[in-house]
Formats: sequence, C-alpha cells, structure tokens
Amino acid sequence: MDSNLIRLIINPRNWPAAAGLGCLWLVNLLPFSIKIRFGKRLGQLLFYVLRRRRHIAAVNLKLCFPDLSAQQHATLIRECYRNLGAGLMETAMGWWTNESKIHPMVSFEGREHLDEAIAQGKGVILIGAHFSSLDLGPKLINKHYQIHAVYRRQKNALVNYALEQGRSAAGVELIDSHDVRQVVRRIRQGNIVWFAPDHDMGARMSVFAPFFKHDAATITATGKFARMTGAPAIFVANHRNADDSGYTVRLAPVSADLAAADEVTCATVINATIAQHILIDPAQYYWFHRKFKTQPGLPKAALYQVE
Repeated sequence: MDSNLIRLIINPRNWPAAAGLGCLWLVNLLPFSIKIRFGKRLGQLLFYVLRRRRHIAAVNLKLCFPDLSAQQHATLIRECYRNLGAGLMETAMGWWTNESKIHPMVSFEGREHLDEAIAQGKGVILIGAHFSSLDLGPKLINKHYQIHAVYRRQKNALVNYALEQGRSAAGVELIDSHDVRQVVRRIRQGNIVWFAPDHDMGARMSVFAPFFKHDAATITATGKFARMTGAPAIFVANHRNADDSGYTVRLAPVSADLAAADEVTCATVINATIAQHILIDPAQYYWFHRKFKTQPGLPKAALYQVE
C-alpha cells in the first residue's frame, strides 16, 4: 500500500472520510444495476439528512424554473437527491471500476464535432458541467480520447488523494485550477483540456450572465483560454440513460467564437449551452451548490438565507 495513503488513513482526522470511502469501495463491487438502485435509495435517505443542501437546491430550482408548481418543484428536488445518491456510485465507478466494464455501456452523440476540433491542431477547450456522473466522465470517453482535466483540490486530504488517484487511473492528467499557465500550456501543445465553468467563484473573476431565468456570476476563464490559445471550444455532457442501462455522452460546438467575443457574450453563450443540456434531464444536474451566491448589490449568499 502507498505510504502516503497509509499516513492519511492513520490520521484520526481522516477516519470519517476513510470509513465513507471504504463503504463506497465495497458497494462498487456490486453489479451496475444493483449499485445504481442502491445509490438512488441512499439519495432518498440523504433527502432527510442534508437539509441545508435541500434548501439550496430549492432556491436554485425556483430561480431557474419559476413556472413550475410547488408540487413539481418538490418532485424534482426528490429526483435530484436520487441522482445525488446514484452519482456517489458513479464517482466510485469513475475511481475504481475498470474502463473495460464501462465502455460497452457508452454511446456518443456529436463525436464528429470534437474530431473536427482536434483536426485543427490547436488543442481543444472541452467545456463540461457538474452533472451527477461527472467523476465517471473520463472513463466514459477515454476509449477514444485522452484528456487533461482542471480540478479543485479537496479540503480533506484523504478524499483529495482518492480523487487524484481515481481520475489519474482513467488516464487523465490533472491540472490544479490555480495553475493557469499549465492549462494554457497544455492546450497550446494540442491537448484536450476539460474544465467546468459552472460554479460561482465570486465577482472578481466573473461577469454576470443569464443562467436559465436568473443572472449568475460566471467565470471569464473560458474566453481568456480561447483568446490565449486560439483553440476551439466543444461542450461535453454525460447523462445516465432514462432506463439506467448506460450512458450517453453528448458533444456539441459552442455557438460563438469565444476568442472574438466579449466576456459577457462568452458567459451568456456558455450558460445557454449548459442549460440546454441540463434540460435533457434536470435532475441529473448538481443543484446543491450555491449557483447564485454572488449577486450585484446583495451580501454574499443573500438569496440562500432562510426566511
């Protein structure tokens, strides 16, 4: 066993995380259909446990889908939790399941768009989003493409170790989100670099652009990468099929020249593209982060204050 892993496990501060990761590893040994059903049942339990996250999801959904009835919102939130639980199983698959078991479950839509972008020889900015199967994403596509992925280090050292080892096992080179030079360098070298620009990172590095029916602080890094490298941008989304039989990876061109567009236009186009793919199955998007944490003229996270 890796000495770094042993050091992390014996640290008492990491024991809760070690127990959780151990349980996740064991559940991942189950057949696919069983662990997805188990994950959804787990999500039903988390609905009652993660009450703060439930409130955040409720606020996000009301802002993005104001035309839904109260009953429709309640139903959608419960489905989000079922997919949250299934997403934990998919994270385990992404970290520990051999890709030979995953590749037969994957179908693609729009691969020609990514192939055309690669053929330009400038590298590719592969724009993703936080769908429930995010950590499974690399193994869904690594039969055909090798990618580099931008990631944020986790606060818990053991969880971060598991994340780094798991994603690297799928043949992904990880790039720290703070290492902008490395991101640009890898794109200029002709690589496919994935990152997800759909978290609120604060006003300093963002502009405000509509996300569904409400303005969101949207990071400007995507357009900057395009201007600095001249690389084309392709959007990627992965969804579990409605019958839980496998996964569909959808690849689509971004409907604007990000290198030439201003920052607000870039952000607007990217948010619209993300929203379009969320609508395929809204419950498979991670609605549990404070998407509208930063708002002009309001204190931080004011929209999420409990009345």
